[in-house]
Amino acid sequence: MPSRLRFVAAGVVLGGILVFSALGVFSASASAKPKGKVVSAKLTPKSSFTAAQAMTVKLVCKFSPASKRVVFALSMKKNAKWVKVRSVAKKGSIKIYTTTVKKLFGSKAVKAGQYRIKISADVNSLTRKLTVTTVTTVTEPPSSDESGDEGSGSTGSGDEGSGSTGAGDCGADCDDDPGADDGSLAPVAPGGFSKTSPSNGATGLSPSLTLSWSVSSNADDYQYCVDKGNNTYCDNPASGVFSTGWVTASSTAAAVSGLPAGTY
Repeated sequence: MPSRLRFVAAGVVLGGILVFSALGVFSASASAKPKGKVVSAKLTPKSSFTAAQAMTVKLVCKFSPASKRVVFALSMKKNAKWVKVRSVAKKGSIKIYTTTVKKLFGSKAVKAGQYRIKISADVNSLTRKLTVTTVTTVTEPPSSDESGDEGSGSTGSGDEGSGSTGAGDCGADCDDDPGADDGSLAPVAPGGFSKTSPSNGATGLSPSLTLSWSVSSNADDYQYCVDKGNNTYCDNPASGVFSTGWVTASSTAAAVSGLPAGTY
């Protein structure tokens, strides 16, 4: 059965944003404490995974100076728009915070798609993107022991964290759409593109080769899949059919290996 190569591009163009900063008046006091900043946020061990793996993929955030308040805003990409899924706020003196992707979803189902997590500290924010690669859903009803998640320091209800944290879900405190600050944006769908190498019908190729495709205008990144299923979708690697699953790429080429012989 021939191996088939499929691609998908996802992107958004951000329009101009006009931001006004109001500067307060402070007395010449040396006792004022610096506001907390998020300096890093990493998804580990990977940012592309199945729904079942959402319970094992962790988000590790570091803050310097420590932040008094941190908000995690999770949204899902639907067409060219980001739609709010859930927001969680933490309070305390937070220097390091670790949680799983599943806990960010809470009781929400983990569905296949593209997501972003906006981590907001006292004075800045970072955004990280992730991809759930199958249609498998994972649901977890809220339990009474969620307030006992791991953490260093004094923790309230919520996820693992270091420092003193307060309530878990922020409720009315975070009801605003995490994309509210994008009100002036003009999302644009990614443009069309196609495979350039290997050419359609190519035979006798090495099991290790470089895939390439044309540029898609307005795309942030790309996803490719190589499988032997003669269909129009990416086969689940667990189905027994050879498949790489959806793999995210930031450029228009990717090196792959271990491919079966066949027609491309």
